[in-house]
Amino acid sequence: MRAPSLVILLAAALTGVACSSHSDEVCQDIGDCSQGGSNDWIATCQANAKALGDESNRVGCGTAFDQYFACADSAYSCQGATATFPGCDQDLATLDACLAAATADTWCVKLQTAEAACTTVAPAGGPPQACTSLRDCQAACYLGNVASACAPQIDELQSLVACSQACPP
Repeated sequence: MRAPSLVILLAAALTGVACSSHSDEVCQDIGDCSQGGSNDWIATCQANAKALGDESNRVGCGTAFDQYFACADSAYSCQGATATFPGCDQDLATLDACLAAATADTWCVKLQTAEAACTTVAPAGGPPQACTSLRDCQAACYLGNVASACAPQIDELQSLVACSQACPP
């Protein structure tokens, strides 16, 4: 009697592995092309994409999220070490505009604006981080406790950590 239930569990497990989302595939593609196939990078990208998808659904941008990642999944191309998604620019612009409108007053956006003035280069590739309540609170703590978003001082970090510990999970 155990054999049939074991076979069913094994089939269910294999089916779960075989069914990945468009955003998971896009992260896999970018990771394979631009990140040397790094499993850690791909897993982080997929977790960020899932959080962004959840946020997109929460703020009314779920359709734009789905359309962009479906397009990117089907249009992927690797040019040297650069992943490209030809023909998906309008879908990405639609998703970006929807998320920008929905999150305009968040601390996440204020932190992005402050970081945009920095001269350091941000890591490339993958979906942006979702502005969850935890990240929004952490961004508020960061901006409220450092004099310069581009160059926080070591003595400012203790206040930042204390503030962040009070953020909701």
